[in-house]
Order: sequence, then structure tokens, then C-alpha cells
Amino acid sequence: MSKGLTGIIDALETLAAYAGPWRILRGETKLLQTRLAELREREKRLDDVLLVALVGGSGVGKSTLLNALAGDQIAAMSEMRPCTSAPTVYHPPGMQFALNHLTGVNHVARSALEHIALIDTPDSDTIVKEHRRIVEQALQECDLILLCADSEKYLDEATWSLLRPLQGQRAMVCVETRVMRADDAIKRDWLKRLEENGFSIENYFRVNALRALDRKLSGGSRPPDAEEFDFAGLEQFLRHELDRERVARIKSSNAAGLLARTVNRLYEQIQAETPRLAALQSAINEADETLSRATLRHFTAGPLAESHLWVQALGREVGLRAKGGIGTLYKILELARSLPYRLPVWLRLDLYHGNDIARATALFSKTADGNDDALPESLLSHYEGLHSELRMRFIRAGFDMPANSTDDDYQQELNRRVDGVFGGAVHERLAARARLIAAWPAAVALDSLPVAFIGYTGFLIVRAYWEGNLLPSTSFLHSGAVLVILIAVEVALLSVCVRLSAWGARRRGLTDLKKALVMPGLAFRREKQLLSEVEGIVDVIHQLRAQINNP
Repeated sequence: MSKGLTGIIDALETLAAYAGPWRILRGETKLLQTRLAELREREKRLDDVLLVALVGGSGVGKSTLLNALAGDQIAAMSEMRPCTSAPTVYHPPGMQFALNHLTGVNHVARSALEHIALIDTPDSDTIVKEHRRIVEQALQECDLILLCADSEKYLDEATWSLLRPLQGQRAMVCVETRVMRADDAIKRDWLKRLEENGFSIENYFRVNALRALDRKLSGGSRPPDAEEFDFAGLEQFLRHELDRERVARIKSSNAAGLLARTVNRLYEQIQAETPRLAALQSAINEADETLSRATLRHFTAGPLAESHLWVQALGREVGLRAKGGIGTLYKILELARSLPYRLPVWLRLDLYHGNDIARATALFSKTADGNDDALPESLLSHYEGLHSELRMRFIRAGFDMPANSTDDDYQQELNRRVDGVFGGAVHERLAARARLIAAWPAAVALDSLPVAFIGYTGFLIVRAYWEGNLLPSTSFLHSGAVLVILIAVEVALLSVCVRLSAWGARRRGLTDLKKALVMPGLAFRREKQLLSEVEGIVDVIHQLRAQINNP
């Protein structure tokens, strides 16, 4: 057997071992295993004996033909009634071969045909079930079929029904028996009908086996005459044309035919499921798109889109890095402003359930990392509804799905992506902006005006003291008021810078979040993986069929 066919058999053995959730392919594995066992057996017998089965209806002369080929009456004959109830195998002496399916065999080991064994079978149109079973077993074992029929039985449906399952899997030779005149009308009609039904015929012989047998039994002193028609040609075909090279070619062709039939059947079964698989893919894409829209809407149009959360997050980062007097005041104000959010964390109070603002705040502060409950019930319910509907679609399409209709792949993946954005790009961007706002040059610039005012006020006080002038008490009040106003303006200016920078960070952060949420693989991971595996199997079957049809 060629290396290509061996590779196809190996691929089919992988498919035959499939035990996954797709019931369609699992339903084919038993037949695949049976066919592969036969293919492996035939692969071992490529250089072995050629088993030739004589098959035909009652009274067509199969046993007579076997006797004529043997030159002796080794099989019972009758023109009036069926007389073969057990198969007779005519083979050379010492030939070793196994007939795994054929039972009750009568062996006659005195054939002069090298590496060829002839099997005389019961009638194919018999009403005896056991006889028909023997014919089926002989057809299962043989490599070449000598299809015997006369002018009355060549279109017999009982015989054709046995041969149709073997189309392309067995070499066939037509033998028109009991020929009485040189008229090839039966030949033309028979070959036409066989071709219309998809049968391929190796050769065709018109014989009168009874006359050939009479000649041989009379001593064989006279040569074959014209009244035997093509009998000599049939003997020539069996003795000389069926050499070892042609025998190996016939067996390889039979194996290739069985392999092609196996692959084509599998292809037809899978092809019928293609619309369902395409519908499943569409359903997954639709569910994925629907869930992505809902997720994007929740995260980019909900609490995370609130500007004050971004201002609060950046303000906290600036407060951690603030320097100088103005920075210290801003840090105190920021601490007081964020106290309602910090206090639950310090006290270890769980306020994340049902509180979208608290969840969003926790994302910025990184306190929700690893929290499996960081998603709202509305979003999880939406996911579970889509997942349940998708699961039912898979079951109707022929998949065995687990009893549990929901899992946490969506929740875990969504938490990972959201936490990745806010713990990664967003956090780094906020930290970079905070370092810029709280840098020493900015701190010195903010503190310079109040320090200069305090210095100038001190200078006025000292100068008045040396000049002996007494400053009015209102001047101290005015100076304090001006200083407070200056500090308030400086703190307000710092707050404005934080707010403007937070707005820019919000825009870029939401863009990063959108990119993370629209990436494939957000949910329905099991269904996508399952469909991908099945599509891989379908691709393998398509490739095998292409190899079979275009060797």
C-alpha cells in the first residue's frame, strides 16, 4: 500500500479514537474501526494469495464453471435446483491463507493456478438466510469477484443488492455462462447496466463451461473448440494475466476503494452537519458581540466614565508625591475629601457588592484585584442568559454539554482585563502625571509667591520697628487675609491642573479599556474551543477526501 494511503489510514485511526462531545463523529467511530481493521488486514495481504469468489444466482453454472476450471468434478452440479450449501475453496497444494469470516469451508488443494484460490459460493438469490450470509462472508473475504450470470439472471436484483455495498472495493470480472450462440446482446446490455450503476469491470468472458468440462473429462485429447466460446480466454486470464504484479495491483485498488468509500461516507456525514456548524459559529459571534456591547456600555458609559473618579484617583497620586507647603495643604485636603472612600478600606468593610461607585474606586486604588465579585449582577445575569442559550444551541446541534450551564470564564477574564488596564496603563499614566504635577520645580513655583509675600510682610514689620513706627492692628489682619487668599489661589490652581490632567487621563484610559474589552476571547471560551476542535476535524476530513479523489 502506498505511503499516501498509509497516511490516510493513520489519520482515520485518529478519528476512530475520537471520544469527545460531538455525537455525530462518535456515531461513526464504530464503523470506522471496523473498516480500518479490514484495511489493516488487507494491507498485510498485499503479497498473499488472490481470493476469487464465484458469485451468481441459482442455476447459472457457478459450480460447473469451477469444475471446468479444475478439470474435475470437485463441486456438485445441478441445472434444476441449488446444490451449493457450503463454500468450496479450490487452491494449490500447500497454499497457506486465512479465511477469517468464512465458515464451513470445503478445501480442495489441487489447483494448478498459482497464488489464486477460487471460492464457489451458494446462490446469491437464495431464500435461505444462512446461504446468503455465506455469500456475504465470501464477498467480505475475496479480492476478485467472478460475477456469473446467464441470459435470464444477469439483471437479478438479489445479486446486485449484495454487490452495491462493494462498489469500488472489489475488482469484478463478468462471466456470461451457458452461452449457446455468438450473440453479444447480453454483453452490451449487462455492461451498460453495470456502468450506469457505478460498477467498474476488469474483463468480460462469454463461456459454455459445461462443454469445456465435458472436453476435459473425456481426457482432454482434443483442443478447445468454438462452442466453448471465451473459456480458453478465461483460463488464460486466470493462469497468466493474473500474475503477482497484477494481483498486488488489484489488492491495492481494492484497499484504495474501501478507503475511498470510508472517507466519502465520513465526508457525507460531516458535510450534512456543515450548516449546523456554520449556524453555531454565527450564534457564538452574535453572543460575543452582544456581550461585548453590554460590557463596553457598562464600563465606558457607567461609573468608570465619571470624571470625579479620575480626578480623585489622580489627586490621590499627587497627594502621595506632593512637596512644599502648598503640596502639603493639598494633601490634607485630598485626604479629607477621600475619607468616605478610604474609611471602609481601613475598617475592612465590604462595600463592593451592589455599589458600582465603590467598585470603580477600588479599581483605581487596586483594592479589587483578584475579587471575583467585582462585576454587577446585571452584567453577570446577561452573560448567563446568553451562555445558557448558546449551550442549548450546541446540544441541539449534536454536542454533549456539561450539566452546569454557567462557568466563571467570563468573570475571570473580564476581571483580568479590567484590572490589567487599571493596574497597568492607567495606573502608570496617572503616576506619571502625578510626578509631573508634584515635581520640585512645580512645588517651588507654587510656594514662591506665598513665601515672597511672607518675606515682604516681615520686611515691613522689621522696618517699622527700626523706624519706631507702630503698625496698626488692621495691617496684620489684611496681610493674613491676603496670605490666605494667595494660598487658596495656589491650592485652587493646583486642583485645576489635577482636574485638567485627570480629564486627559480619563479619555486615554477609556480608550485603553475599550481596546482591552473588544479583544477576542472575552467569554464563551469552552464553546469556541469546542467548535474550533470540530472545525479542525472537518478540515482533516476535507483534506483526506481531496487526497483520495486527487491522488
